[in-house]
Amino acid sequence: MNALVLANFPLAILVMLAIVGIPLWMTFKHPETAPDYSEARAYLGAKTSLRAVPAHASARSLAYRAAQQTRAAA
Repeated sequence: MNALVLANFPLAILVMLAIVGIPLWMTFKHPETAPDYSEARAYLGAKTSLRAVPAHASARSLAYRAAQQTRAAA
């Protein structure tokens, strides 16, 4: 075999080790922790609290907001 062909084998092994080793090293360096669902819980809590408001209270607040002057109207 030619010397260049024989030199490609160690280079191919290094490339394959880098393809496998770098992501594996990154996984071990930064292990995945438990997912953080705090924002989802806050969103769902706010969504359910909006449903708990009586219909007449929300209609009253909308009428109050409509009566307020905005900066654009002033």
